[in-house]
Amino acid sequence: MIRINITSVVLALVFSLMFVLLWMLQDELLEAHLNEAIYFFSSDGSEYLRLYKNFYSNDSLIENTDLFLIGSPILFMKLAGGDIFLVQAFNLLLMGVTLWFARKCFLTLAGRIAFIAGTLLFPYFLFGFLSLNKEVYAMCSAIFFASYISRGKLVFLIFSLLLALLARYYLFVALLILTVLLPSKTSPRYGWIFFLLIFFTMAAPISKYIIPGYSNEDLLDGAGALGFIFSKIIDNYGYALVYPIKYLALIPMRAYGFLNGSERTFDGTEAIVSVGSIFMVFFAFLIMRRKNHLDPIVLRLVVAGFIAPIPIMWSEIMHWRYYSFVYFFFLFAVVMHFVERRRLPFTK
Repeated sequence: MIRINITSVVLALVFSLMFVLLWMLQDELLEAHLNEAIYFFSSDGSEYLRLYKNFYSNDSLIENTDLFLIGSPILFMKLAGGDIFLVQAFNLLLMGVTLWFARKCFLTLAGRIAFIAGTLLFPYFLFGFLSLNKEVYAMCSAIFFASYISRGKLVFLIFSLLLALLARYYLFVALLILTVLLPSKTSPRYGWIFFLLIFFTMAAPISKYIIPGYSNEDLLDGAGALGFIFSKIIDNYGYALVYPIKYLALIPMRAYGFLNGSERTFDGTEAIVSVGSIFMVFFAFLIMRRKNHLDPIVLRLVVAGFIAPIPIMWSEIMHWRYYSFVYFFFLFAVVMHFVERRRLPFTK
């Protein structure tokens, strides 16, 4: 008797349709990169294509080793010989493979369907194959890391860290630290988490002058008064106090800006990201109300969502996009807790 895996069929159908769409629209998507219409789906797609054509297309990778750390979309364009369709197809394949492995973290059909729906409702993931961008690698990295927390498989951690390097080097640092704070078979190391927050509180005022390009006053351009306030407090060793406030304040910012008539074409997409993140954080708080009765995996996932940005949020970056990967930690926890009902009994 042949057993049909419904989620496998669903994924195959969805990603086959997405590939057909990509194939049919490849000329239009290339033109969108050239005329900057792609900014409706990607914050930097046109910029990556411009940089590749103007500065990197005729150079060898040996002369531009920095692309391996800071310019993965340009790196893939070079590896693809300048064929943007091949890069888009690779991104789509990566998305499909990521979901293929991650769905096995869920025990029920309802849980797997809810998880797949949750990932495809998140614009940074859903639109990841349409453009040259880093977000698709960051989101896939987060999904693999959540899978590692859920199943404890080292191969998932390796994939997560490699993809994090393709996204942003500081995401790699954040996830690497997270592996220490959240051991796979014991409770979260709350004492170490507190020490980490204090460490970055003391180091942040100095680090911004040491780490090039990650934190500087230029990043505050357009950030508004709140950004300057956060930066000033962090400069005066107040990161431990600012972190939870900045964490919650950044989430709704793009939605607020969009409702107030922002002229940035990408703000519509980012507003959806903000709203989705707000819902996930809200449900995460509901889950934490029963902390002592949670499945250990659910607890680690929720804690991961709240503490993952600690090593990176001290920067002047006032944009939730750089921290939105935590959506997937919360998504895993929400599906496991509310859909699959993974909870401990009231009495141990």
